[in-house]
Amino acid sequence: MTAPGRRAVGRAEPLAVREVGDPTAPAVVLVHGIGMSERYFRPLAAELAADRRVLVPDLPGFGRSPRPAAAPSVEDVARTVLRMLGRREVGPAVLVGHSMGAQVVAAMMARAPARAPAGVLIGPVVDSGAPSPAGQAWRLARDGLHEPARVNAAVTVDYLRTGPRWYAAMLPRMLGFDTCAAVSRVRGGILVVRGERDRVCSRPWARRLALAAPHGQLREVRGAGHVAMATHPAVVARWIRERAA
Repeated sequence: MTAPGRRAVGRAEPLAVREVGDPTAPAVVLVHGIGMSERYFRPLAAELAADRRVLVPDLPGFGRSPRPAAAPSVEDVARTVLRMLGRREVGPAVLVGHSMGAQVVAAMMARAPARAPAGVLIGPVVDSGAPSPAGQAWRLARDGLHEPARVNAAVTVDYLRTGPRWYAAMLPRMLGFDTCAAVSRVRGGILVVRGERDRVCSRPWARRLALAAPHGQLREVRGAGHVAMATHPAVVARWIRERAA
């Protein structure tokens, strides 16, 4: 078992994973968005660690995880995370995805319902009102005006570490994934969460996803932007606990 707060990359596991909390408690898996790493999930992980086993992988090519030879699809990333959970003997878990990570969670839940009976999609993409790279960039820039300086700093550092080449390689994978269709195939419960001031995930888009899910709900974090789990971790952690397996 990985010691609390440590990262490990096993020979058979091509992902860096940060694990905190009680290894005997119900599991929660936090899946980051494009350009990011596990770092911006640390406030939420700390909230959950008191009574949960929390696993936060760096997705392929991001953070400290190795970069594949070619950009994987969202489905490929979902399979990679599921294999990691199997190797670590993680039972049924609540999956939490942010932005592109919400797409990965939806794909995981559709593919492995027994392993992923409940999910939380925070600021899910890609909003059908802005499906282009330019539309997403404009919305992200506007959202930054509502985020605290510490959050913008963390996002900037991770984006710089990712680099424009890998970001550009993964962007078409994100834009080409049909999140609404994936959510409609999920049998487990899904909670869609958006910040009240989120400019990336609009209220109509979030509502559409919640309605597409067979067992979907929508909640908003008052005063939050796109990175609600970093600015309001206690609120989001409470909602995650309500869905614990």
